[in-house]
Amino acid sequence: MQDSAVGKQSKDILLEVNNLSVDYFASNGAVHAVRDVSFVLRRGEILGLAGESGCGKSTLAYAVSRLLRPPAYVTGGEVLYYPRGREEGASPLVQSKLPKSGRANKNNGSEAIDVLQLSPSELRAFRWSEISIVFQSAMNALNPVMTVGDQITDVLKAHRPDMGPSQRKKRASELLNLVGIAADRLNSYPHELSGGMRQRAVIAIALALNPELIIMDEPTTALDVVVQREILQLISDLCREFSTALIFITHDLSLLLELSDQIAIMYAGKMIEKASSQDIYEHPRHPYSYGLLNAFPSLHGPIRKMVGIPGSPPDLRAIPSGCPFRERCPLAFEPCTTVVPSLQSATAEKPQQLVSCHLYDSRLSSRGIPSTTDLARSYESLAEGSRA
Repeated sequence: MQDSAVGKQSKDILLEVNNLSVDYFASNGAVHAVRDVSFVLRRGEILGLAGESGCGKSTLAYAVSRLLRPPAYVTGGEVLYYPRGREEGASPLVQSKLPKSGRANKNNGSEAIDVLQLSPSELRAFRWSEISIVFQSAMNALNPVMTVGDQITDVLKAHRPDMGPSQRKKRASELLNLVGIAADRLNSYPHELSGGMRQRAVIAIALALNPELIIMDEPTTALDVVVQREILQLISDLCREFSTALIFITHDLSLLLELSDQIAIMYAGKMIEKASSQDIYEHPRHPYSYGLLNAFPSLHGPIRKMVGIPGSPPDLRAIPSGCPFRERCPLAFEPCTTVVPSLQSATAEKPQQLVSCHLYDSRLSSRGIPSTTDLARSYESLAEGSRA
């Protein structure tokens, strides 16, 4: 588990997402996949996104990087990116193409780029050089009829026209060495590499232009446990070495607890809790966050009873009023049926731990802040009631 201190080398804001919403439009109604999500990502910070399948994790990532395709559309909000200054090594191509929005970042004085307003040509300059993405099942996304070296140099050729063939080949060799692949693999085809090596090659492509932010969507899927460990260590080392920010998406909380500085839990398109990985592990505040953590066994500490979360997530075409988790929550009470909760500080002692739950709103709840023991007992009572 990483230190909860954010961005030891740099504390300025890199990405600011405000009230972002995404819908998938279909003949039988709009699917509200992401709803009013807001967060801030700092340079060098690793943010983990967790939640059940279909909660909106990948859709959020694709919206941030402008990779959504119809029938998905951003229906509200903004995505502000604060680039490096000219003196800090920003891509020349990006400097020449990207507009200034006029919104200043108070942390470092740079001006924000509204990613959602970029033209197609500006977007092409923006991707890979500033934000890159490692897709889900990325090791199967490599072109099977191109060598690994050619796939890396293709990115360099498209975004760095100032580099000649020999420079591109040298850079490709450096990138392979960086991710732990021998340079003589430049001429290998994807089918000649193991699953772990293919994943490393994809990470090398993502790093080709030294982006400030990398988004990884389930990058360890289909890898065995030993290779997973190696890939996670590689990702962590690279982020720390180059102060690269990372959004890491997975449904496996154990991976996030080990890798991330901050973790955001998503449910039914909403961000329901955001805190340091240590706080999420030791004191999950939202009943859903506790249920997720309690759904897998631990090798440490006393034997505990594991209790699953009953029911299923709501239909995102017809989300119920109030709290979207209320029908599955063991601690739901009257305000949960009508009032939509918003992210707020869970406790005065830890204002940075944000939770979207009425139990932490003294105006609505007189029960007091629930402890981890309270959450455990409530789930056990719910399970016993369902068995009765």
